[in-house]
Parts: sequence; structure tokens; C-alpha cells
Amino acid sequence: MDATPNLIETAQCLCLASRRAARAITRAFDRELRAHGLRATQFTLLATLSLRGDQTIGALAAFIEADRTTMTRNVALAEKKGLVVVRRHPGDARARIATITDKGRDALAGALAGWGRVQAELTAAMGAEAADGLRRLAGGRVAGRSAPAAGGAGRKPARAGP
Repeated sequence: MDATPNLIETAQCLCLASRRAARAITRAFDRELRAHGLRATQFTLLATLSLRGDQTIGALAAFIEADRTTMTRNVALAEKKGLVVVRRHPGDARARIATITDKGRDALAGALAGWGRVQAELTAAMGAEAADGLRRLAGGRVAGRSAPAAGGAGRKPARAGP
């Protein structure tokens, strides 16, 4: 195996580190939220619907920066659990609108304190400055570059809310 200086530097790869960190962070939230019958993805979905109101699947995917197919699956799983309801968009038969249910609001409310504990623990573990840096990166403000428009290059933009 060739251990040239350039290859050795890849051990410090930010892409790899961020992927590992994302998995570790998700596991920490999933462990806490499991007691409330939720996964981190479902918590985020419910929080988004609670804060932003009814949303099309495309708008949810764009806001959370998830693949539309993944969001469709996540919404379907939440609907099966009774956490959201999905209906056709009245102005566009191709679009579907997700709405948080009372059961979803109750699950979100019940999980919020645990989410807050994990949020505080992770922020303390990485430091407030690193946590803020992570949020800046997630917001697309990387090395002076702004994030691409919602939907990404070459993709049809997601529909705005309902």
C-alpha cells in the first residue's frame, strides 16, 4: 500500500468526517426519540409541519434538503403511524399536501424535552462554535459560496407550500 503524503492527508477528509458525524448525531437522536415512537427523520418532519404548516411533499423535501423519493417514503411511514395525513393539492392533482395530525403534535410535544437534552449534550460535546459552524455549513454558506437554488441544478424546482 502506497502511503504517500497526499494519501495520508485523506485520513483528515472533511467529507468522511462529516458523514461519520452525521451518522453519530442521528444515532444519538434516534436513541432518545425511540422512547416516543419516533426516529430523528420523523421528528424533523413533524417539527417542520408544526412550524411551517401544511406542506407539499416537494416543499418538505426542499426545505429539509432531502431527496423527494426519500421524503415521500418518510411521509408515507408517518401517515401509516397516524402522525400526518396526506391529501391531494386542490390546484395540482400531481402534488400531495402533508398535514400534522393531533397524534403527530402529541408525539412531537412528548419528544421535545428529550430532543432538547440530546441537542444540548451534542452542542456541549462539540462546542458552541463548532455547532454554529455546522449550521452555517448546512445553510450552504461554505467558503464564501452560497447554496444552489432549491431543487438543485438541472432539476425542476419543488412546489412551494399548499
